[in-house]
Amino acid sequence: MSNKKNSFFGTSEESLSGIYIVLAVIAIVVHVIICTYSNVSAISSGIAILSAYAILCGMFFLIMRRRLRIYRFENNESDKQNNGVIYAFKNYLKIPYAVINENGKIITTNLSFKRAAGIKDTFFNSDITSLCNISLQDIFNASEDADAQAETQSDAEMSTIVVSMRKRRYSVDCHPISAKGKAFYMLVFNDITELCDVKEKYNNEIPAVAYIILDNLDEIAQYVKESYQAEATQVEKILKEWALSAGAMIREYDRNKYILFMSNESLGKCVRGKFEILDSIREVRIGDDNMPITVSIGIATTGDTLAAREKDALAALDMALQRGGDQAVLKNETGISFFGGRTKSQQKRSKGHSRVIAACLCSMISGASNVIVMGHSNPDFDSIGACVGIAALSMHLGVDVKIVVNTGTDNFKACTGKLCELPEYSNVFVDGVVGLGEISFGTLLVVVDANNFKILEAPEIAANAFKTAVIDHHIKKEEFEHDPQLSYIDTTASSASELVSEILEQSLPTDTLRKEEANVLMAGIMVDTKNFTRTVGTRTFAAALYLRSAGASPEYARTFFEEAFEDYKSEARFGNNSELYREHIAITSSVGEDPSSDRIAAAKAADHLLAIRNVNAAFALVKIGQLIHISGRSDGSINVQLILEKIGGGGHFDMAGAALSDKDLDEASIILKAAIDEYFNDITSVSKQKD
Repeated sequence: MSNKKNSFFGTSEESLSGIYIVLAVIAIVVHVIICTYSNVSAISSGIAILSAYAILCGMFFLIMRRRLRIYRFENNESDKQNNGVIYAFKNYLKIPYAVINENGKIITTNLSFKRAAGIKDTFFNSDITSLCNISLQDIFNASEDADAQAETQSDAEMSTIVVSMRKRRYSVDCHPISAKGKAFYMLVFNDITELCDVKEKYNNEIPAVAYIILDNLDEIAQYVKESYQAEATQVEKILKEWALSAGAMIREYDRNKYILFMSNESLGKCVRGKFEILDSIREVRIGDDNMPITVSIGIATTGDTLAAREKDALAALDMALQRGGDQAVLKNETGISFFGGRTKSQQKRSKGHSRVIAACLCSMISGASNVIVMGHSNPDFDSIGACVGIAALSMHLGVDVKIVVNTGTDNFKACTGKLCELPEYSNVFVDGVVGLGEISFGTLLVVVDANNFKILEAPEIAANAFKTAVIDHHIKKEEFEHDPQLSYIDTTASSASELVSEILEQSLPTDTLRKEEANVLMAGIMVDTKNFTRTVGTRTFAAALYLRSAGASPEYARTFFEEAFEDYKSEARFGNNSELYREHIAITSSVGEDPSSDRIAAAKAADHLLAIRNVNAAFALVKIGQLIHISGRSDGSINVQLILEKIGGGGHFDMAGAALSDKDLDEASIILKAAIDEYFNDITSVSKQKD
């Protein structure tokens, strides 16, 4: 052995020499003491001490020599075993492994790893990333997980690294090692190619469940005198051909309603094609006006059973219909995705539908101990009007009611001046703190003009309510955290006040609605229809006629819209910074000074831009504090809701809004333009796929 520490003439010899020296010193000291304090002659004492010294040195020599022989033997045998293990690892172990340093450089590998990597030459000191595309950060994370597993004995915390080499896939186990004070990592590669293939095949063959419904035949029947059965049959043929091309199964379970099963792989192709089936069906038209037939699709891949997916698919279809139809809603493990929705929906409600909703709502109110009504924060006339309408219905049914609203806003003061003078409304309007104290097990919360509980006047009330009803006309963006007992969301309605007015017409006796209440409801309809010039249908005028018969005066309601001089100045600031984008889209912006009026000014500025020739859509951006508020308006040819939904907003086909935080106006404008480009790119890509 060449190592000095393991040689008899190395460190062990030095240790034995030290022992000899110590014994010699002790012998001399003893000899001096004997000669000084006794009568023994120096010669006799020296001979005796020298003999003892020789005997002790001989004993130590024999003991150390025996131990060194044993040590040598053990080390030789250990080296032979270690060399044998290393040789076996490198040449006979079938599992590929590599040892790397903390910089990701390869120190050693075995033959199996060389075969897996397909390299015959040595790659000592090569970068592991260049061979199997594994990052050092992944290795460090896996090493930390391995340490955590060793401490907790839990496999749940282990992270798996999967890499590819020569079309094979491997899971990588990382084991940290330490030698001579340096950190190394042993990477063990387990071939999981067949397992991955089986898993992918399983995932591709998981059946997705879809519900499909022709969603606008009822309104077509109102305007088209001739039979539409031939067109419905044509749509059915298109659906079946689409299902056949996707390897799916489709069955009609009711008139113009279908259920479809397809593989996850086929669903992926539909997603990549952005469900071009919607555009194919939209080309089927009826009558002299060429009204298009549209379908709504709800599809789900969630849940462990077909029953669970069927339930989620039905919920997705319901969301597609609540968003206005002519679209596909996909619910999967990553969330909810929307496709289509480019056709402006027509009003679908009927007297029968409103009667059913009214009866259900009256039953819920009558069975409640008290009612709390609430709209969105920063209430407009529509939110306030719908709240007042539900309060009027609750009072008629003899149930105590409170309206949670910010009574300090200009909109509230403008439209409720006369209403607050009535004794019935002296204690009806409360803030969120009082409203929260009104909640009990029997309380019914009625949410109006909103379906996103995060934007309510007091979200904590919604979080603590046991029973909830929702009445709204905005497009639903996501599922409710807890399903309400009643969800009446109709995106074809002009306003929430219109929906509530229909409910009151079905529920209240004649001359029951007070004219002060009717005026607020009328103002709610007027503000969302821009004085009956936008998003107006026959049901809208019918609701206005009912309110007019109850004493509402459109002329008086218009006085609510009179703006203050400061509002006029806020709106005027938008004209200084305007531009045309993509030839037909106007964009304007301003820095706000008064939060209470600037958002309204932005909406009015967007409305005014639509009056410009060849402008089909308009967006007004206003910076208020750390937020950029965006108001979008359209003449009906561009879906501003889909555009603003891409940046977290929402609303209607021709009227939507969004808010961006921690951005300046230039950054917000760039983000908005990117969303506009994406919207038009989606339309272009679908058209190319059809061609």
